Amino acid sequence: MSICLVALVVFAVLGIFSAKYRRWAKDAFGCVTRRLTFRPCQADLNRRIRAKLMVKFMKKSPALARLVKNHFEAISWAFTILLFVSLFFTASGFYNLAVYGSCDPHSEICIFNPDIGVICGSEHCAEEGCDCDVGGVSNCTEENNFTACEGDCECLEDICG
Repeated sequence: MSICLVALVVFAVLGIFSAKYRRWAKDAFGCVTRRLTFRPCQADLNRRIRAKLMVKFMKKSPALARLVKNHFEAISWAFTILLFVSLFFTASGFYNLAVYGSCDPHSEICIFNPDIGVICGSEHCAEEGCDCDVGGVSNCTEENNFTACEGDCECLEDICG
């Protein structure tokens, strides 16, 4: 069951971009719907995915292939748990971005919002302890984003700009 769920998500996304994976996505969908109604999978998706993995691993390392073959169900459950944990943290990040304006409400730095934590004179620059003088030479000039820093000579160019 677990490999069907992971395969459905992965192959559905890959199927958008490549026709090669659409058949796999269709089989994964059929497998998931049958397993949700407590019927066995007819598509043998589990067996085909295991066979594809074994071929790839056998080329690299027979010992690794044996390990994957013997613990395939546990590995597939681990990937299923990782899928749902990552989906939770992604959804949480987008929720925080929409509600609080930052991925992490305790920090102002967010990869999805480049404006946060970049404006000089903000709390970010005060927390970072920015300094205008590097090696005794003042960097507070027009060339290094003095204007972009709103005249705040407390920040360096790499933090301001």
